[in-house]
Amino acid sequence: MHSAEGRALTIVSAAYAVLTFLMALPFSLHPGSQVVADAPDTHLYIWTLAWDAHAFLHQPLAIFDANIYYPFANTLAYSENLIGSAFFAAPILWLTGNMVLAMNLTAFTTCVLCGTGAFLLARRLHVSATGAFICGLIFAFAPPRFFRLGQLHMTAVQWLPFCLAFLHSYLERGLRRDLLLAIACFSLQALSSGHGAIYLLLSILALLAWHVAFGREAAIKKRHGDIGAAGAYLLAPTVWVMLPYRLAQGEAGLRRDYLPRAQPGIESFLASPSRFHLFLHARFFGHVTKEAEAYLFPGIVVLILTAIAMIDWPARRRLRDNMLAFYCLIAVLSTLMFVDRPFELWSYVYWLPGFNFIRVPSRFILLTMLALAVLAGMGFDRIAVRASRRAAAIGFVAIAALILGEYWSYPFAGVPYRVDVPAIDRWLDTQPKPFVVAEVPVPSPGNLGALERQQTQSMLHATAHWQKTVHGYSGMRRPLHDQLYLDMTAFPDGTSLNSLRAVGVHYVVVHTDEYADRWATVEEKIASTPALHLDHVEGAGRVYSILPQ
Repeated sequence: MHSAEGRALTIVSAAYAVLTFLMALPFSLHPGSQVVADAPDTHLYIWTLAWDAHAFLHQPLAIFDANIYYPFANTLAYSENLIGSAFFAAPILWLTGNMVLAMNLTAFTTCVLCGTGAFLLARRLHVSATGAFICGLIFAFAPPRFFRLGQLHMTAVQWLPFCLAFLHSYLERGLRRDLLLAIACFSLQALSSGHGAIYLLLSILALLAWHVAFGREAAIKKRHGDIGAAGAYLLAPTVWVMLPYRLAQGEAGLRRDYLPRAQPGIESFLASPSRFHLFLHARFFGHVTKEAEAYLFPGIVVLILTAIAMIDWPARRRLRDNMLAFYCLIAVLSTLMFVDRPFELWSYVYWLPGFNFIRVPSRFILLTMLALAVLAGMGFDRIAVRASRRAAAIGFVAIAALILGEYWSYPFAGVPYRVDVPAIDRWLDTQPKPFVVAEVPVPSPGNLGALERQQTQSMLHATAHWQKTVHGYSGMRRPLHDQLYLDMTAFPDGTSLNSLRAVGVHYVVVHTDEYADRWATVEEKIASTPALHLDHVEGAGRVYSILPQ
């Protein structure tokens, strides 16, 4: 990377960092004590980053053998592993111990890198610096991506534009360094977000097919030589991270079946939380009875700039080298994944490897937004090339301001939250290891919301000692745990103790305050149960050993 380009990337990164802070106000003022949503998914992201940071130091080669869902192995693969995001979060965790701060700063970092990556991609496509900056603004702050800030596995798609930027350079200049950088970025994306890796793989295959289809030599021997041993090493993390997911697919059924009518309705395509979009929606559409399932409206300015780029199509260039046409294709292809008109493409491709991991096809909007951002940058250049330097500069400032104004959503809301690990769980860290723990009370499986919160709460409690726990939360749960949690609702009856003993639980942590007025009755039952031995009492927590039969 040339020094001039490096300086430009440093400057725009600083600009995107400032804008990320401003666009996320007032949430960005309290990154260590607030979350976007106090929900089980958020708790899962917090735990995952904390587990990854712990595993980096203690079991890096067995990182997928997480401490949840005991007695099963490779349980980190039951959801997104976030290892790439943990590269940013781990130093924050090690220095501060604040898991909420680590998650939020990591999410903010993805916004900055999404902007910088889109800027670099546009520059490698020979878009002007101002057009490229607008491209970065759109990809960083457009509601379909920016308002997934609380979904770490969705917002972490920052390596997608970086990889495409280096791949474009390689195909244009043939420099091996660019190919190796593209491979490195692909591996980083695979480690950061499985969804992002699928979007990137789809884009790469489309780009390679585009070049071959329009007359460029495949040059397989040269490509293979350029990859070489260095490329294989850089790609190795992607292969390594895929293996546990393949095992999870086979052993635990980690596969998404086709769901009819899973595509979003028209209300989602018009939905956006920005102030301006809400005003327009209320002004022209009034009250909508059906609630949107996702924010899919890309913005007015981006659509206008895209239309300008397409109207002023540079048809004189060879189609092979016409990247405007290629990114139109990417925009159309990715959008077809989550629309049902003129046909539902998703129903034909959902079964493909990787695709069958995606639960919600509307998430392909992230790839659509990148393509639209590139096209918008090209559209700005179509305007600027006809204007004087002064007029182009004024136009750039005006359009950038319009984009930010259109996407502005102050106040970007957060809710107070902190990880509060009870003292009784910290006491367990002083006991001889290894051991397996379970926590009660467990809500009835019929109360799914309460059950999921209890599971993620127990996962976070286990960060005090990082020993195995029967608790877990993800997009899937195996029958053994469904039955175990059902049995545990009746603790300390014989069935629950037999089930806990059968899976190898050593300690049961009892949170007496969560039983409320039922505690006296439960305490009496525990006292009359010889299979339980009281080891320690601290605050509202008690630890009981399960004695052998």
